[in-house]
Amino acid sequence: MTADSSHDSNANTPTQSSTLSDFTIWVDGVGGFLVCGGLLNNLGQAIPDSEVTIPLRGDLDRVHARIETIEDRHLLHSVGSVSVDGYRLREPAVLIHGQTIQLGDTVAVGYRKPHPLSSTAVLDFVSRHRTFPWSDAVLLAGDSIVMGNQSRNHIVCPRWKHELILFRRRNQWFCKTKAKAFLNGQPLATGSALEDKSRIEGDDFSFSIEAV
Repeated sequence: MTADSSHDSNANTPTQSSTLSDFTIWVDGVGGFLVCGGLLNNLGQAIPDSEVTIPLRGDLDRVHARIETIEDRHLLHSVGSVSVDGYRLREPAVLIHGQTIQLGDTVAVGYRKPHPLSSTAVLDFVSRHRTFPWSDAVLLAGDSIVMGNQSRNHIVCPRWKHELILFRRRNQWFCKTKAKAFLNGQPLATGSALEDKSRIEGDDFSFSIEAV
């Protein structure tokens, strides 16, 4: 049973709620993480009225590169100057865990797929550049995001005692954990969909969801 599908046997009938696509997870004591839920994500310069889903502060083109999700793989397309592990990208390439993507002359991000049972990938910032608004990393979301104190987790939270999984079903996001948890002050139910401004809290963890 994979992290992408482990919720199926335990989830109750989902409640109707507004759909979250791209959002930020603000984890208290850890940081902020931009979650991109679409199948095609543009990376480019963070400028007013930009249509890129991953806006970066740096010397980049308006749209500098695209990452396309095809099943459980991520295909990198160059628009501006793009290199992968030092090799100039001249045609679309499937990204591999551990590679470094260079955008232009100065912006560099790492690509990893840390959890063996999830298709979600993480873009870590290698150079000093960040997104605007700020995030500590970018998640290219599959059907699950695993948070906890293990290095394989998509969001590593060193002080948490239990793992917590955000999972997507029918274009909505839900949350499950073995820990006692509350959603917006009410006991967490697996069938309760997450929305903009959702707040999840437990004995040793807390985080908020903010739509982008």
